[in-house]
Amino acid sequence: MKKTKLLLVGTSGGHLTEVLTLFEPVPNAEIIVFSERSARLSEISHKSYSLKRSRSQILHMLFSTLMALYIILKERPQWVITTGAEIGTAAVIAGKILFRKTIFVETASRYRTKTVAARICYPLVDKFYVQQKEALDIYGGKAEYIGGVL
Repeated sequence: MKKTKLLLVGTSGGHLTEVLTLFEPVPNAEIIVFSERSARLSEISHKSYSLKRSRSQILHMLFSTLMALYIILKERPQWVITTGAEIGTAAVIAGKILFRKTIFVETASRYRTKTVAARICYPLVDKFYVQQKEALDIYGGKAEYIGGVL
């Protein structure tokens, strides 16, 4: 059986931990990780790509989008999956440009207000998940509750 390729994207730290916790256990999946350069990323056993964080948010988004386009063209994942922040938003945009299916999982710590990444990604993604039932009220019909990850 052919493996499904998943590109898991999250900023280093909690976002990366959440996306790995959710999707590493997917059976018959080949995992590729894209995050910011950090010691945490070097501990991951999956194929990974990293990007140094830029001081400018605009430049960081631009470089993240270009890197995500490169990774998607090279690795050909079927799904681009993120828990957010700048690098995740860039990966969703790149995924949509290259006709990939996309998933956004809102971070567990946000259930009263929307993150900037969620606001941008909500209309773009194929699936949008929240980890708190209360978050369903602020997002609308596309959001699905999956329970807490951590």
